[in-house]
Amino acid sequence: MKKTSYHPDWQVNRINFILSKYPTEFFKGKRILEVGAYNGYIGAYFSTLGAEVHCLEGRPENVVNIKNDYPMVSAEVVDLDTPDWKWGHYDIIINFGLYYHLEKYHKEHLENCINNCDLMFFETVVYDSFEPGIYFRYETGYDQSLSNNGGTPSTSYVENIFNENNFMDQYIKYIDTHIYKLFPKKQDAQTADAIVELFRKRETLEIFNKKALYIYIREITDVSTPQ
Repeated sequence: MKKTSYHPDWQVNRINFILSKYPTEFFKGKRILEVGAYNGYIGAYFSTLGAEVHCLEGRPENVVNIKNDYPMVSAEVVDLDTPDWKWGHYDIIINFGLYYHLEKYHKEHLENCINNCDLMFFETVVYDSFEPGIYFRYETGYDQSLSNNGGTPSTSYVENIFNENNFMDQYIKYIDTHIYKLFPKKQDAQTADAIVELFRKRETLEIFNKKALYIYIREITDVSTPQ
């Protein structure tokens, strides 16, 4: 597979981070949609693991390059700054480095992604604020906004959208369904389930320090660990 020349450390590190959480065999047979694919490298990598990958990219010249460099994936030109969604449901959506280049439809875009996949890998630049909002700026460049106006969301803006769409409940359900695929070893699965249990009980759990959480997880899993 052709190596990437576009911020290779960034792209390779993102792939390695995903693989540190999910085994390579997890991706075999999965349908993956990469939005804002740019050069298609990340999606193409997962196609080598057995996934069926479709890339969405806003610049025609980039789509030509994707098709030439990575013929194992499909790709199309599309402006993703839209409230519309026509691509159906995917097992996984990869949404890296696109969100803060949108100008108009941040909420609709993220909701479309959340509601049209089982699992999403999402990354965006944010500005730190307890107030939900978007900071707009002028930007130009071959990998910037199609409209030359990008909107960087606040942390609260993004968190609110995830909360409104019950993303945490959806993610817990996903882990429950796939836990033994993600963690084939029984002890690993027990530990993962204990951690997920904290999120299941997040509204009522009254544990506020790391030592108490550690003991609680150890009791749930019944796993002996060094003191």
